[in-house]
Amino acid sequence: MRLATIVAAALAALVLGATAPGCLWDRDDEPLSGKICAIPNTGVVEQCVDASEGPASAWSKAEADGELPIFMWARWSGRVAPDELIANEAELGAWFDTIDRVVSYVRDEKKHAESLRATLHGELGKLLRLIRDSQEEALQAEPIHAADNFNEAMTGKASAEREPLAAAIAADKLAMAAVQAVLDRARDEGAPLQSRYAGAAARFAAYRATEAAETAAYAALSAQASRSAIDELDGVEQAVLAAARGASRAPNELAAEAMTLSAELQAFAVSFEEAIAPHKEFLATHGAVVPDMTSGALRSLSAMLGYAQRRVARSDATATALLGGIALRRQALVALEADDGAREASARSRLRRASEVFSEGARARVAALSAAPPMSERLGLPLLAERCGELVALVQMRPLCEAAPSSWREAGCAVLRGRFDAAEAELRTGLPQKIAAGLAALREKGMGAAELDAAQARLDAGDVKGAAIAYDAAVRGAEGT
Repeated sequence: MRLATIVAAALAALVLGATAPGCLWDRDDEPLSGKICAIPNTGVVEQCVDASEGPASAWSKAEADGELPIFMWARWSGRVAPDELIANEAELGAWFDTIDRVVSYVRDEKKHAESLRATLHGELGKLLRLIRDSQEEALQAEPIHAADNFNEAMTGKASAEREPLAAAIAADKLAMAAVQAVLDRARDEGAPLQSRYAGAAARFAAYRATEAAETAAYAALSAQASRSAIDELDGVEQAVLAAARGASRAPNELAAEAMTLSAELQAFAVSFEEAIAPHKEFLATHGAVVPDMTSGALRSLSAMLGYAQRRVARSDATATALLGGIALRRQALVALEADDGAREASARSRLRRASEVFSEGARARVAALSAAPPMSERLGLPLLAERCGELVALVQMRPLCEAAPSSWREAGCAVLRGRFDAAEAELRTGLPQKIAAGLAALREKGMGAAELDAAQARLDAGDVKGAAIAYDAAVRGAEGT
């Protein structure tokens, strides 16, 4: 029974999170109430104060001397040896009370999880060895009442902690308190971000509700431009520009806010991940899930940003189209106000320019088809999708060039007519033969059959363009490009 009581004493000291002094101290200068000591993570000098001053005094000195976390512990009075402490109910009770004050201060007032962890585990081994050695000496000595006195001092405080299972439960409680401290700190730090996110969401909702009005405003400006005389078009242009600037201002401000808040939320997530990382194993052991505090807000902010960017792009495109239409209307009104000769000259000028543009395009198309198709870099196989597209476009232009020779397209059609028959023949036979030869070469090189079969199926179905696209994709896939 005496041995069981002494082991219970050791377990009780473990559960209470007591810390050992690490070495014996001068008994002459030690106050009767004991001391509270602290040392920062980067410190080398213990900062000790009289226990009557409280843990805050030791913490402040240690905090000024180095970086967090801070290790704290309580010493009993140096005037009492360990074996005397076990036998002295008053001294033992005072020491336990001081330990409770230290642990409560770090956990409840400072709420610093890493310092709590350091406090609970820093000097614990030395304390247990010191108590164990004193107890072994007491067991070997003539029977005394030290163990009985120790047991009485622990009544109502640690008697339920004698079994290892109960000790484990108490340790879990301390770990849960550390986790709760991390979560509480994250909640406090995240509260301002949550408030800002709510404000951004409200502003986004208000901005999104203006889309219909913005569209209606552009429609009204379009109708106004179509009715305006030539001297009124400048005012309509300025109104369109003002509408475009106004449509961009609010989303640009919202986008800047969303990007700033996203960056701060990501930094907050990294900080929380670092703080909770030491406790993940404990949470996993008990089936608890680490809370996700930011991903939902980040996805929402990304969606807001995407909507704002797309809407600004639509607004800019609408304004650009309106300005282009106004320019055309101005030209038409100028032409109407001119005499017949001026209108005819303007029409001839436009036809001449259109004929030149069409002719330049026809010559560029013929030059492109005169060149050989590009070859792949490693396998040396022709890439045919682009050439197939050019051939199809050329064949589709044939009806345009079969119109009356007086058409403004005549100069360009004269260049194209000699290529129509050759293009149709290449689409019917030449290009399919090249695709088939390329597919056979790829099969010989061990290319995957699925992609080649898909290209062959398109070719067999007469879809030359689709077969060319699938064939080019197979060639690039074989080369890893």
